[in-house]
Amino acid sequence: MKIAIVTLNDNCNYGNRLQNYALQVFLKSYADIVKTIWYDSPTDFKLKDIMNLKSAIKFIINRNGYKNYLKKVYVKECIKTYNIRKFSQKYIVTDFVNELDKIVDDYDYFITGSDQVWNPNFWSKSANHANIRFLRFAPEEKRIAYAASIAIPSIPKDKEQFFRESLNEMKVISMREKAGAELVKELTGREVPVVVDPTLLLSKQEWQKIELVPEWYKGEKYILTYFLGNPSPIIENLAKKNNWKIYNLMDINNLDLYASRVEEFVYLIEHAELVATDSFHACVFSILMNTPFLVVNRKQKGVADMTSRIDTLLELFGYQDRYIVDGKCDLSDEEILHMDFSNVKAIQEREIARSTAYMKKALNIN
Repeated sequence: MKIAIVTLNDNCNYGNRLQNYALQVFLKSYADIVKTIWYDSPTDFKLKDIMNLKSAIKFIINRNGYKNYLKKVYVKECIKTYNIRKFSQKYIVTDFVNELDKIVDDYDYFITGSDQVWNPNFWSKSANHANIRFLRFAPEEKRIAYAASIAIPSIPKDKEQFFRESLNEMKVISMREKAGAELVKELTGREVPVVVDPTLLLSKQEWQKIELVPEWYKGEKYILTYFLGNPSPIIENLAKKNNWKIYNLMDINNLDLYASRVEEFVYLIEHAELVATDSFHACVFSILMNTPFLVVNRKQKGVADMTSRIDTLLELFGYQDRYIVDGKCDLSDEEILHMDFSNVKAIQEREIARSTAYMKKALNIN
């Protein structure tokens, strides 16, 4: 059997690469060949992207602080993307395709997911993302969704009909969040299962095999923060009380951290005293690695509220009290730093069994 994965083509995000890798490993139990379809143009930052007359003029006149942007942002983004791309090249088997209709007969099934493949905010009209991520280039009997995520509270009115038609054309559907499953039901009447993100289909031991210790790390104790929105003073107080360092993965002024490799991301989460984040996959790996964590609820202006995916995750493992909301947390310092992970393995094994049953049925495996 040959299976193709269609997900977000991205060498800029740790969670995206890790879920892609995990789904590939999971599917290898059922297929001889599993490849990820890379249908977008490469997104890596390259010097040739800025080596043109327009950029040269902007540099000379320093329009809108262009010199500062190149020095403080662009070069560092290049390095980060390069490091993440190394993970893709090493671990993810990729089929680079310009015309998807030409590979339809090459694969028995196409699986869209996981990650936010059905979030219309992440679609480019010119790149035909909407149709690609619903697998509309393939026959309906080959279209499978595993842990697809919409990640927004509601479908925009102008896209409802497209969603309805595309969902009805899928062979089978599973969603990553309860909110997403409810949206599917509202639009189509279909009851669809909620399954775990692919990263939860691999054990702690399997993830430890790919970990890398950052070269700069000397064994000191630290709190790891990974905020896509604004942080909380609760973290600073805990660090100060315990004489721990704070390592912020989003600190662009600290290139060692900001450009961490994917394998280092996993290591840093496992060996932290506490993880504070508003990232879904940082929460996942904190749970997998039994690292205490807190979730900062996104309420920053201009940052999308996509907490439904985290809500589903925390409810699954019984960690609904791990939120920091409006800078406040109801837990004591002792409760924050000492979490009960005794049920994680059993819950994970149950969910792996559910996902296995779903996938076998989708692939017509007895």
